[in-house]
Amino acid sequence: MNLGRVLAILLKDLRDAMRDGRIIVLLALPIGLAVFYNATIEDDDELPKASVAIVDPAGGDVGRELRSAAGKSVDVEFVEARDEAAARRLVAEDDSAVAVIVAPALRGRPARAEVLVGADASPTAQSVVALVPDALTRAAGREPTAQTQVRSVAATDQKPYELIEQRALAVLIMIVMLAAFVAMMVVPIQTAEELETGTFGALRLAATGPEILAAKALAGFIYGAVGIAVTVAITKLDVHDPLLFYGAGLAMIVSLVGFGLLLGLLVPNANAINTYGSFGLFPVIGLAAAAFFVDSGILMTILDVLPFSQAARLMGDGLSAQQPFDAGPVAWAVIAAWALLGYAILARIASRKEL
Repeated sequence: MNLGRVLAILLKDLRDAMRDGRIIVLLALPIGLAVFYNATIEDDDELPKASVAIVDPAGGDVGRELRSAAGKSVDVEFVEARDEAAARRLVAEDDSAVAVIVAPALRGRPARAEVLVGADASPTAQSVVALVPDALTRAAGREPTAQTQVRSVAATDQKPYELIEQRALAVLIMIVMLAAFVAMMVVPIQTAEELETGTFGALRLAATGPEILAAKALAGFIYGAVGIAVTVAITKLDVHDPLLFYGAGLAMIVSLVGFGLLLGLLVPNANAINTYGSFGLFPVIGLAAAAFFVDSGILMTILDVLPFSQAARLMGDGLSAQQPFDAGPVAWAVIAAWALLGYAILARIASRKEL
């Protein structure tokens, strides 16, 4: 196999893809949907917000200590107030949930403050009011009389979809869609179109059949790898283990591209693949998404032996620090087995067609 000829065909395929509207739509659609869901689905970890007006003539650290006391329970935002009258007006007009008017410090006296809160204050605002005494005490350079430490404990029966925030899960499923589009639509369309128009035969005058197929497989890998990277970058997806996440995504594409090339050889009609190929995408995307919701039964057994479901599990482990699946070597073995099967069948069919 000549690497130079493979790269030359690869560059031709990449240029052709950028001129084909169908391929551009297929590559852009999952990325666009990922951006849409990322912007519209609320973040599960988003903290409730509370605006606080602080009047402190001495310019102390009450605000800083109050934000520190709130920690990861409330996102405290401060509103500027010159004096008590201004603070009272902010609370009355609902521009601030809470106002804290710090009294001048007196030697030997505890720190004092007046707290203003609306009559219909939300539970979030009331929780901030409860934090004011400790914040005042710490701002005065003293330690509170009682100290507590709060730690979160995860439930033992949480499902995988509960361990990954909804927005991140939606983006991950769109990445699976992108991989499916690349492997089962883009690669077959390019292959079928060249067979249909006779371009494949012209390439055979300068390269061998395996070299042409290798170039088209590499094109699919590039579409998928770049698409995943662009999606993650645009959506600012927080990936805990990038190596595992990207490795699993690329492995899924590699395992499916062989079957995509096979489809292009067996159905040498680009319009037919573009029209009817989407019906084959629904099981791939649906079963990959089902990996996050199904944990028992016959469907669970089916998911265990499918490469895209195992790849989705590995990507979920790479996305979350809690590793909801802990998929491990078995998942990689399933993906590798399907990849070898796909390329073995492809080689057999290609040899019979004398490509």
